[in-house]
Amino acid sequence: MNSKNTESSEKTFLGKDASFKGELSFRGTLCIDGKFEGQINTDDTLIITQDGIIEANIQAGTVICEGLVKGNIVASTKVELRPNSNIIGDVQSPSLIIEVGAKLDGKCDMTHKNNNTT
Repeated sequence: MNSKNTESSEKTFLGKDASFKGELSFRGTLCIDGKFEGQINTDDTLIITQDGIIEANIQAGTVICEGLVKGNIVASTKVELRPNSNIIGDVQSPSLIIEVGAKLDGKCDMTHKNNNTT
């Protein structure tokens, strides 16, 4: 078994017409093209496409957003906000990439603290 790059072989999709509510945990890469409401937990990669609508708190390794997220994001590796993405919530990550046209309506914490004081 080749362990060089397993990310591409472990891709899962939540389609454009799909709607899911609840708590979601997964391994590998999940691409959400539909609607999700609840809680997302993974050590791996979450991709929200430009048609994706998420109302959830997210805890992940990497989050790549092209759509809408209403909730807080905690990423252990990085968060990427692509053009036309819209985050309404706080972001905590050691690395944050915000491309031109992306919107972040919340606080950003890149200090590696687990501190919930405001």
